[in-house]
Amino acid sequence: MAVLKDVDAFERVQLIRVVVWFAPACLFMLSLLWFFLRRQGVIPTWLFVVLLVLTPVLTALGVLAIHYGTSDASAGLVKALYSAGDIAPPRTYPRQDVLIVRGQYREAAEYFRDHLTIEPADDEARLRLADLMEKHLSDTAGAERLYLEVRGGNPDRGHEIRAANGLIDLYRKLGHRDRLLVELARFAGRYRGTPGAEAAARLLRELKAEGTPAES
Repeated sequence: MAVLKDVDAFERVQLIRVVVWFAPACLFMLSLLWFFLRRQGVIPTWLFVVLLVLTPVLTALGVLAIHYGTSDASAGLVKALYSAGDIAPPRTYPRQDVLIVRGQYREAAEYFRDHLTIEPADDEARLRLADLMEKHLSDTAGAERLYLEVRGGNPDRGHEIRAANGLIDLYRKLGHRDRLLVELARFAGRYRGTPGAEAAARLLRELKAEGTPAES
């Protein structure tokens, strides 16, 4: 039941976004259209009044159509992408997502930590928590520890690559040149032949040639 409530809350947040961005513009544009048509004599006065009265209703219908339409389209796209390769889609965390949308980052982090206590093998949650700690809680040490935990466990290829990318981005941001060089060399060697490995090797050569600390 708690999960269902969290999903409903997230849906409400998404609906509020549509209302805030779409509804005022729709009301203004429709009203302007009715005034233009009346001024040009295209519609009679009685129809003009009726349309003005119905404008809020039409706007509400538009909001609902956009909300449910985009939700269904997103779900369909995700299913199509993952079913093509027979890959399970990433796990979702409705409760944490709602808190993040609200800007309650510390609370979201606590829920991720509680979740990992129960499911310590969930690398997706560990990566999500690392990203949250780095970007919103200024805890780069905690983020680094989580990325290393993912790599030191038994991750699948996708989680392993994301953890490596996380470490590379983190070390570039912090200017940790020695650690960055090690990570770039490791990535270039482990994933040789991929575009990511080629980019890592190129950056590694540039940093060695410069001989100066990396900047974010």
